[in-house]
Amino acid sequence: MPIRSVLLIVISFLLFTFFLGCTEEEVVEITDWTQLNKFEGTPRASATCFVVGTKAYVCLGRSGWKDGFLNDLWEYDSQSDQWTRKRDFPGSARVKAVAGVIGTKAYVGLGANGIYSKRFRDFWEYDTETDSWTQKDSFPDDACNDLFYAVVNGELYTTMGYDGTLRYFRTWKYNPASDEWTQLSDAPVSYNSKAGFVLGSSIYVGSGFMGYNLTNFFRYNTATDTWSQIHKLPEGRMLSSGLALAGKGYVMLGRFWNGALNNGRLLSDIVEYDPASDTWTKRGDFPGGARQNAVVFAIDSVGYVLMGEDDSQRKSDVWCFKP
Repeated sequence: MPIRSVLLIVISFLLFTFFLGCTEEEVVEITDWTQLNKFEGTPRASATCFVVGTKAYVCLGRSGWKDGFLNDLWEYDSQSDQWTRKRDFPGSARVKAVAGVIGTKAYVGLGANGIYSKRFRDFWEYDTETDSWTQKDSFPDDACNDLFYAVVNGELYTTMGYDGTLRYFRTWKYNPASDEWTQLSDAPVSYNSKAGFVLGSSIYVGSGFMGYNLTNFFRYNTATDTWSQIHKLPEGRMLSSGLALAGKGYVMLGRFWNGALNNGRLLSDIVEYDPASDTWTKRGDFPGGARQNAVVFAIDSVGYVLMGEDDSQRKSDVWCFKP
């Protein structure tokens, strides 16, 4: 065989091997999973949670597919793996509320009692030490449902809200010291059913859908009030959950949307974001099974995944993991 033909074969093989290696995605599975005591309240989806010290609080949500709205509040002690019911949220029962902890006080509100039904702008402070609620300044925007929210440096941020008809780009922050809302720079996009997390002084938010599954992800720098796009997710999704743990961000579960009325397939996978390299890594699957609208939070170096729903029922199982 002529030398030129041999060289062409060798080069072709090397190129094939190179591109094959580039398309393979590394999977480093999370194996340290533990199933904990079940949630003692009503199984639910689209609930809201916040964390104070070693205790987590879960409230609101729905027990039915599109009904059964709830307004109860439960405290989870991560040291004893026990649940205790606390004083009910004083506002109307709802889903998709925002919540954040500043100091020892939690701030909860907004949301809706259905996609096309009543929306809420009321906002409440919860004192974990006295188990009491105090009403605060209402949210100043009609786009008060399905917001992404996060706490950074003692202030609560919300963005990409929904008013029942349209999605909005507006970003707001709440200062508990002055009990005031301030409008900030608009988000570059606004999606349904997004997920995200906080790393340092930056908020990361993305995924969701806009007639199709989205992989775009964005970073909001709270120090400079600026938005920028980061690397895309490996796969589009909606109704997922996100948390930050040990300097990394995680997006998990949800649904791959496919057509009207929320058809498609439920997801059980977890992907990890490294801000240093701006890369996503697959971390395997959640052992509790595929679901959407779950509750997730982190306490110290442990992540928690609980509740949510599959296509037949709302869940009450509770799991924890270490990455």
